[in-house]
Amino acid sequence: MSNDLVPVKVKHTLKDLRVRIGLSQTLAAQQLGITEPTLRKWENDSSVLSYKDMERVAKFYHVPLDYIFFGSNNAFSEKIVRGEY
Repeated sequence: MSNDLVPVKVKHTLKDLRVRIGLSQTLAAQQLGITEPTLRKWENDSSVLSYKDMERVAKFYHVPLDYIFFGSNNAFSEKIVRGEY
């Protein structure tokens, strides 16, 4: 699978969002309705997320979709850090 399909930041962003709210991979996977191995693959960048999966993740973590791609390097980062989004 090509690493060109998903930006490298996505894997770090997904783990950061999960850790920030204090969820284990097991709990996050359960709440997202996916298996733990699937979440682990997303966080390790060994699996490609579909657009639909990215939308589900963004909704679950209450962040805009562009945050999944760009992490803290986007217009919403300050609001997210302060809990305003």
